[in-house]
Amino acid sequence: MRLVNFKLIFIFSIIALILNSCANINSNAMFKIPKDGSFVYDSLVMIPKDDYKISEGDRFNFRFSTNEGEKIIFSQSGVSNLGSAYSDGGLSGNIDYLVRQDGKAKLPLLGEMYVKGLTVVELEDTLSKILSKSFINPFVQIRISNQRVVIFEGRGRAQVVNLSNTNTSLLEAIALAGGIDETGKAFSIKIMRRSEIGKREIYKIDLSTINGIKEADMIVQGNDYIYIDYKPRIASSILGEIGPWLGLATTSLTLVAIFKQ
Repeated sequence: MRLVNFKLIFIFSIIALILNSCANINSNAMFKIPKDGSFVYDSLVMIPKDDYKISEGDRFNFRFSTNEGEKIIFSQSGVSNLGSAYSDGGLSGNIDYLVRQDGKAKLPLLGEMYVKGLTVVELEDTLSKILSKSFINPFVQIRISNQRVVIFEGRGRAQVVNLSNTNTSLLEAIALAGGIDETGKAFSIKIMRRSEIGKREIYKIDLSTINGIKEADMIVQGNDYIYIDYKPRIASSILGEIGPWLGLATTSLTLVAIFKQ
């Protein structure tokens, strides 16, 4: 009688564990869309509407030379004896300058400047105007050195991908992250991009068919979030959850049967 009761307890325990495991399936999924159809994706933008604007935490290279960048051109061409006319102390651009939380960056020759909210072109123009007061035909180059996108490429995995090219496509960014995992849904990719007013616009991409090749050429922008939905593996998830308990219960039931004999 006691063995029968133990078997019933064992069966009910397994059922409870399975039900609890079902609740944990896909529990790490992010950015779920309501199933009532109330959510509307934003219209796909192949090229960012606006140039990237510098924000706090960004780092950038600052390269400067006089005479419309003569020194830069000569140095790149291998000419070493430039003479005193070109020895103006142009900056090589090998140093990164940090945009602090107050939106300012400390630059050589210029001191502290408020750069937050400016595009690269706007900052270059601003610096050229300031430097033109002391130097002849200043040439300024600015490059954001820490532009990146965050890619959630599958179940429980994410990567921060640095963008060395301002025209990096969606397909290139995904390739840099290692591609789409076997559990990923190529037909359900969400891109979340911060707009000028601070709100994130959300686009849906389908790369599962050849028709998605156009969307694959979409240009990503610094600080984009790229989330690849994934399909849950229900059976393996349940077995993973209840496996240890099932082994313990089976062992206990075997021991009870042995001692009962």
